[in-house]
Amino acid sequence: MPDPTTGAGFDAPTPEVAYLSAPKMLSEAAALLDLSARRQAATAAAVAAGGTYEDPDERTYLLRRAALADRLSIEYPDVEDFLTDAVRLAHELAAYDRDHGTGQGPIGPDAIEWDPSHRPYVRQEYEVTR
Repeated sequence: MPDPTTGAGFDAPTPEVAYLSAPKMLSEAAALLDLSARRQAATAAAVAAGGTYEDPDERTYLLRRAALADRLSIEYPDVEDFLTDAVRLAHELAAYDRDHGTGQGPIGPDAIEWDPSHRPYVRQEYEVTR
């Protein structure tokens, strides 16, 4: 049976491989806060000017956020909120990639490979884009 936590049974990198060159989790969390603030400021400025904002960093933000949640859920397996976030954010990334055709890995977000979890999909995408 596939194990989304270890990656066993999925044709995707294991967490150890996917996140080998990832920044420390605290550094990544700080970088994500900064990216989020910049995205919100750009959106607010565009709306104030009467327009809309097409966010070029949206997919990067979704991917990095999903990867951090996945890493936290692995590091702290007894914290159920981390697992819940990892599952939810992985699904959000897959949905975004499906809707926008932005997946970059060899297996698309709709593949049966990701049943029962998109967490290994996040690892595939993270490894391909790092």
